[in-house]
Amino acid sequence: MKQVALPLEDLHVWAHFNDVQLFQASIEPHIMREDGNDKGGGLVAKSEHGPGEPLVAVPSELVLSKERVEQYAKADQDLKELIEAAAALSQNPRTAVLLFLIYQMTINIPSSQGRALGFNNPFAGYVKLLPHEILLPTFYTAEERKLLIGTSLAEALDQKLISLEREFDNLKAATAKIPWCQEIWWSECADCLTLEDWKLADAMYRSRALELPRNAGVGMVPVIDMANHASDRRYNARFEVDEGSGSILLVVRDDRIVQQGEEITIMYGCGGACEMIFSYGFLEEHASSAREMFLSLSIPADDPLRMAKIRLAQEAPGVRIYVDDSDQVRWESSFVWWACVNEEDGLDFRVEQTIDGDAELKALWKDKALVTDTLQSILLQDRLRDIFVLRAVVTVQERIEAQGSQLAESEDHYISTVRSDQVRESVYGPIGKLRGLEMKLLTRAYETLEREKAGLLESKVVGDYLAQGQADTESPAGTPDDFS
Repeated sequence: MKQVALPLEDLHVWAHFNDVQLFQASIEPHIMREDGNDKGGGLVAKSEHGPGEPLVAVPSELVLSKERVEQYAKADQDLKELIEAAAALSQNPRTAVLLFLIYQMTINIPSSQGRALGFNNPFAGYVKLLPHEILLPTFYTAEERKLLIGTSLAEALDQKLISLEREFDNLKAATAKIPWCQEIWWSECADCLTLEDWKLADAMYRSRALELPRNAGVGMVPVIDMANHASDRRYNARFEVDEGSGSILLVVRDDRIVQQGEEITIMYGCGGACEMIFSYGFLEEHASSAREMFLSLSIPADDPLRMAKIRLAQEAPGVRIYVDDSDQVRWESSFVWWACVNEEDGLDFRVEQTIDGDAELKALWKDKALVTDTLQSILLQDRLRDIFVLRAVVTVQERIEAQGSQLAESEDHYISTVRSDQVRESVYGPIGKLRGLEMKLLTRAYETLEREKAGLLESKVVGDYLAQGQADTESPAGTPDDFS
């Protein structure tokens, strides 16, 4: 759709007319980084502020969340029709807001492009003031995506693009028969709704949504969402909910003083380097660690119970590698345990009929019903615990080795072939840094798992198990045990 945009300089006018209070703080369209590059708009203190002092106050009715969308739908028949038709999307907090954002974009289309929709509200103006070019990976070119090969971001981006396309297709199918949607969105005109518009709404939400304190949920908070990110040691402000009015307040951290002319910053989250680029499009200037990675895992193709495991496993099919507060590399995965046990260990499946006559797949552990999310705890209490842990460690280590090899090989096969004139420097710099940080984390993780494996191989349980397996192999009547 044809997007209507207003300069960021107009945000202070929008804030004034919508009762947003700025306490000796200003909205600046250009903030310079330490390296001299412009990082866009931000908030700056106009005077000194002490610990706990307010910087910005935003009325509760300006918090854009699923609940706010539902309230607007009660007074807007066109929006209500959209929300009800796309019920599968509107029930999710994120996609409910995305529906509302593209609805506001549609309202902003000049009247000559389609019939008038809805009514004037603060968010129609707010959307005009949001950037319509957002440097997130979902907008990378084909050449820029080559830079991601071997990183954890590559697979995350692939899955995200598939998800966005599926959501857009569902939106089109759900609203195809709504007259105004057919007329404005799906009429094959030059300004009809496209996947790029849905991706833009997603980028707006993903890069600005805040997880509010005191169970206030997740939402976009105008003006406060202008605050830029700083690391956990550098940010100087936090947000809270006012108990009386419900307003969202941006206040100075309890251990900080914000000087006149200083930029007001918050910490966006505690995710790793991949998450920072995925959701916000940049890396911290002082980032020295990838902090965490999520790598996919799969059940081996030759596992006879593979399909049953995939069907019943409720956990994300992967492993999280991370650095803890003591700078030690750790791993966690609930899914890996499904790959570590089979029928000879005590895992089994059976199909039962429900009272409605439907077939239902059930998991068993040593002939007892197994609640699928308890498999890990059961294995860790089993007498063969060290065997199962060793299998898990080997599985994770092999996955880390494969990821590291792909990352290293892609340096020669892909990165060196990318033409500098086809890749934006704002993409090349962060991705190059991400590649280095992830290789460092993968190397540390591999070494950590090697030490874990060595310790487990000294276990008496493991020694006895391997000895028994060797004896069975050498016996004419025995069959080799598949330890892998």
